[in-house]
Amino acid sequence: MRDRLYTTEALIIRRFDVGEADRILTIYTPHHGKLSVTARGVRKMTSKLAGHLELFIHTRLQLAKGRSFDVVTESRVVQPFRSLREDLSRISQGYYVAELLDQMTPDESDNPALFRLTCETLAALDVLDEVVRRDVILRYYELHTLILSGYRPHLFDCANCERELSPEADRYSPITGGVLCQQCSSSEPRTLPINLNTFKLLRYLARMPLETVVSLVPAPATVHEARAVLKASLSQILERELKSTQFLNLVRG
Repeated sequence: MRDRLYTTEALIIRRFDVGEADRILTIYTPHHGKLSVTARGVRKMTSKLAGHLELFIHTRLQLAKGRSFDVVTESRVVQPFRSLREDLSRISQGYYVAELLDQMTPDESDNPALFRLTCETLAALDVLDEVVRRDVILRYYELHTLILSGYRPHLFDCANCERELSPEADRYSPITGGVLCQQCSSSEPRTLPINLNTFKLLRYLARMPLETVVSLVPAPATVHEARAVLKASLSQILERELKSTQFLNLVRG
């Protein structure tokens, strides 16, 4: 039995009920990537795992290898992120982060940096009160998820000709993969506007650590435009819009 057991940190990003008391969890781990595991009997009132396997929780799991799914045998909460399940605005943001992570990652493909980024993002969303600051954190997460998944947007050199971008660059191409210089933007039909403040914000987010970004409070219009261009890049890659975006927009109003 001992050879079948292993432990891992994990984020609970999706779950659904099966049978009378079991639950299938989608978890994201630093070294095993995304896994589907089963928590047997977790919905029973007497289960020791109840409360330890909620959505968005950062936990340390002991798992037993199984035929179809590995089985959760123990769970110790590392960070509960309670506010992400108690406030509707934060709930919508938590769902969005979880779905984006789920859709951008193949099964069993490890990415420790993306795991750390997600933990840090959920921690920031859990404690920040200002809506604009939390929106900035989501933009940071979108941008760095693209970067860590191999889809770094061009923000410093033209996405087409690779010349260094000047402050006059004002078009973003999700198809080409980033900001275009003025010369190239004239020949690209499907582009989005990006003003100088948004351009500066995205470059700043690309360069800075999250702990520096949490203090930013840019104009809502700038954050809104940054959301539009990053959403366009994500939709181009995923070939669809995330379901949680509708919930996020509804709560945001």
